[in-house]
Amino acid sequence: MPEPMFKQFRSPQGWYSLLYPADWEFMVVEEIPAFFREDGSGALQFYAFESKQDRFDSSLELSNYLKIHEIDYDEDKVAHFENNEGSSIRACEFQKEDRVWLVYLIANDKRMLLATYNSDEAVEDDLFQNLSDIISSVRFL
Repeated sequence: MPEPMFKQFRSPQGWYSLLYPADWEFMVVEEIPAFFREDGSGALQFYAFESKQDRFDSSLELSNYLKIHEIDYDEDKVAHFENNEGSSIRACEFQKEDRVWLVYLIANDKRMLLATYNSDEAVEDDLFQNLSDIISSVRFL
C-alpha cells in the first residue's frame, strides 16, 4: 500500500481539523500547533479564536493583525477565497526584519483561525503549494 500523501490533524480544542503533508512534522505547545518540514527553516502556526457574540469579519481581523505588526493593510494585496465548507479565507504576504511572512485568516461564523508562516528563506513554489493545501483543507467541526 502506498504511503499516504497527507495526515489529518484535529485541534486540541476539538473544533477544527486539517490535512498536512505526510512528510511534515508537527508539535503542539500551549495548544498552538506548529507544522514544519524537518529540514525547513519555517513553521506554520495556528491560533484559534471563538466569538461569543458576533461573526468574524475576515478583512477587519486581518487588518487588525497587520496593524499590530506595523504593516499597512492594502486590500489589493490580499487574496480572497472560500473553501468548500464556506469558510472565508484571506491571505497576504509581507517581509519584516529579513523574514518572509505569510498570513492566513480563516473565518466561519463565530470561529476563526489565524495561521502564520514565517521563515528567513524565500518561499519556493512547492512550499507555497503545501501551505495552500493545508489552509484549503481546514474544516471547522
